[in-house]
Amino acid sequence: MKKQILILSILLSTTSAFSQFGGGSGTEEDPYRIYSKEHLEELQNSLSITVDYTGTHFSLMNDITDSLRTPIGRLNLDFNGYFHGHGHTIRVALDSRNDSYYYTALFMILSPAAYVDSITVEGTIYAMCGIVNLNKGRVNALINKTENNYQNLNFLGTTPNASGICRSNVTGAIVENCTNYATIHGYYLGGICCASAGSIINCRNYGNIKIYNSQGLNNLNAGGICYNNSGSISGCKNFGSFDFTGQDLIVGGGGICGHANGPITNCQNYANLSGKIDNLGGIAGSVIESAINNCSNYGIIDGRNNIGGIVGDNYSWSSSVNNCFNSGNIYGIQNVAGIFGHRNDDTITNCLNVGLCYGSAITCLDTTGLLTNNYYDKQMCLSKGINGEDISGSAEGKLTTQLTGTSPELQAMLGDGWSYAEGRYPIPLGLENDSLALVAATPVYLHFENEEDYNHVDSVTKNFTVTTGVSTGSTTVAFDWEATNGRVSFSDENVTLLSLGMENLTVSLGDYSKEIRIYIVDTEVSFSPQTIIGGIILYPNPVDDYLNLNLNGIKADKLKLYDITGKLLSSNSISLDQARIFTGSLHPGIYLIKVCIDIKEVATLRFMKN
Repeated sequence: MKKQILILSILLSTTSAFSQFGGGSGTEEDPYRIYSKEHLEELQNSLSITVDYTGTHFSLMNDITDSLRTPIGRLNLDFNGYFHGHGHTIRVALDSRNDSYYYTALFMILSPAAYVDSITVEGTIYAMCGIVNLNKGRVNALINKTENNYQNLNFLGTTPNASGICRSNVTGAIVENCTNYATIHGYYLGGICCASAGSIINCRNYGNIKIYNSQGLNNLNAGGICYNNSGSISGCKNFGSFDFTGQDLIVGGGGICGHANGPITNCQNYANLSGKIDNLGGIAGSVIESAINNCSNYGIIDGRNNIGGIVGDNYSWSSSVNNCFNSGNIYGIQNVAGIFGHRNDDTITNCLNVGLCYGSAITCLDTTGLLTNNYYDKQMCLSKGINGEDISGSAEGKLTTQLTGTSPELQAMLGDGWSYAEGRYPIPLGLENDSLALVAATPVYLHFENEEDYNHVDSVTKNFTVTTGVSTGSTTVAFDWEATNGRVSFSDENVTLLSLGMENLTVSLGDYSKEIRIYIVDTEVSFSPQTIIGGIILYPNPVDDYLNLNLNGIKADKLKLYDITGKLLSSNSISLDQARIFTGSLHPGIYLIKVCIDIKEVATLRFMKN
């Protein structure tokens, strides 16, 4: 009896010694306060003697700049409490090469009762599995900004997984509002989680995904959010690109998930994904009994076989893709499609593709019985709906004007799962106020005579228009347009063809942009006798020897003459309301006059020299 009392006394005194930290009592109102690396080490040591912190609160009071070199917890030493970071940073220098366990993280294991939030982690993590190795609880608003510049992973003696936030997110666990900036290295990779059977909600990945195949494996897999999802993913975005350069064949990659066996909803991929990859999709590389709903891909997807704007391949029947949107260009060798690369009786309903695709505009292979109301913009996409043909009611091409706006016909085509507005393509519900989605849904209206006689991106012959702004509720969002090669000019929504050849049109909103490549094979050369832009009158047009300008009160001080390639030919000062320019020495062709005040351009007028 005395022996038992002594042991209990020692345990109680030890627990008390590890309960000082920087003050506090561990309650929600009076949490233990963490000020230093030593306080974190105190937490580590207390866990090692199995102190149970269930229901106990910790509060990070400031940034910790002294590098923490050992993780919080070990195998079978779960953290059970609540750790509140309050937006502060913890610097780490964690290295699993000196540990018998293969992976390392700030928190090794979170119990189902644990909650960790609002921490930014900087420094280095070697063989990184994120901020949490094994999550059984809930993490919120964690940010990974660590560096992980290693390539040789053979020391692990196993096939390494790596992730930005949690290596493993088990059934019932939650990862939400987390952001990864770290580059992810390894074989099976996820920007947020490696494998997740729990929930991943509203997370962002900006870190690039880099596979190092030093062991010569050929079944590697990666996802911008997670590589293997058997739980659920919702409201997530991927901005991190894939780097598989020089690798052997990779099997599986997705902007959101490499392999999905659970639902993915309202997710978006913005990154370009490319490599020697089979089963590559803007949202999911491959699916098995999974539902992909209201998701969008805006990135270029470029692989080998089974490549899709939304899904690359399926591993079984019974998956579905619903109300999904693709505006990215899709490239590959075999089974390449704007929505679903290779499918076997999977359901595809109410999807829209407006991206360029050299395979099938909607999907490849097999029956059409489970395909309903899927459409593509035939002026943007050069391929047809399914295996080289359109099938009414399943996969059909429409003009841009038929796929934009709020018409009852369009809403009847795609149904209730979309947001409709004038001047843009429909946007999957849940994404309609997102800047990414608004940019992707901004159209170019190429010329058409009727549904059978129309310009498309590889054969532009007529001037066209673009959308320069859309209404979102009570406000109007304005877009900026630019041309890379100067082969077109913009005047509000009107676009004038200037010269033949390839042109990249870029539409931007804040930090987000979309490129549309067009090939101009002919130009319109009809001119009115006089041209009026911004009140300035230019005549005659076409011109022989002298060109006249009437500025109508605009106080310009300089006129600049350019040829069609954008080369400046002359720059002349002007002080009067009228100007006369000698054009007799110009070669026949199209020219531009730019009217300037100081260095600011007031107007650009086009004329033809006979």
